[in-house]
Amino acid sequence: MRQYFFKFFTILKKIAQKRFMYFVAAVVILVILADNYSEAHKRKLSVREIAPASRAEKEPVLEESNDDSKADSLVEFALSLEGVPYVYAGKNPEGFDCSGFIYYVYQRFGVEVPAGSANQYLIGEPIQETEIRKGDLVFFTGTQKGDRSVGHVGIVISDESAQQVEFVHSSSGGGGRGVTVNALDHPHYNARFLGARRVLDAS
Repeated sequence: MRQYFFKFFTILKKIAQKRFMYFVAAVVILVILADNYSEAHKRKLSVREIAPASRAEKEPVLEESNDDSKADSLVEFALSLEGVPYVYAGKNPEGFDCSGFIYYVYQRFGVEVPAGSANQYLIGEPIQETEIRKGDLVFFTGTQKGDRSVGHVGIVISDESAQQVEFVHSSSGGGGRGVTVNALDHPHYNARFLGARRVLDAS
């Protein structure tokens, strides 16, 4: 009888030891999981703190920039739209007409301009051809002979020191269709040139 009791006690002892080992293993696993969760949570927090600042650095803030950097940023964005097709009355990257292109680009940088090239000719400050610089607007007549009213507009992309004035615009033809770049002395535009206006200084 005593022998059976000893065997039974030995079996219970082994079971208890195994349970204790399982318990210890479970505690170790929980500690590891908790530590990993804590590290992952810290990484998420650090990403959240950094991400808004990174996005802000990529977004142009023209209001806090000088006029030169305003013009550089605006021209860079306007040129990124080169190749967008001409669409009558278009005001978005699916297609622009000439004034819709101006409206979209300037609105993108928080500069309010009206729709229509004739209305855009009334804003800002008139400037001489010799004073034209990057970011200015250049205006032209339409293509109808004898009509000297405003019918076309573009954004100057060249500096004052450049050999010739170049502008980006959305053209319905003559020197390239859609958003394209032309020189002011291009025959198709030189004969129709009406004047230039500076909008960035007035914004």
